[in-house]
Amino acid sequence: MKYVVNTVWNHKSDIDWNRMKEGLEQLRDDEGAAEEVTWFEIDATTHGSVAVYSSKEKYEQYKTKLEEYRKDATDEIGAQIVHEFQGLVKASI
Repeated sequence: MKYVVNTVWNHKSDIDWNRMKEGLEQLRDDEGAAEEVTWFEIDATTHGSVAVYSSKEKYEQYKTKLEEYRKDATDEIGAQIVHEFQGLVKASI
């Protein structure tokens, strides 16, 4: 059963979406990464993320590496997670 991780991030200044896209591209061939990752703008200094994993187990296996990426993001661009929601997909179209 698929597993979704949804986060909301605050940035210190306006988001540089070109830099963000470059960072996201680095995950493309990362073994264990989510099957799908979507980042979206909430406002000029806030973005949301939706990551879909093939299962909760796959997410748990990748979690340590994900936490390292998150720490790097915090250190490099000053973004902080303000909300995180996780759950099993129960319905989808």
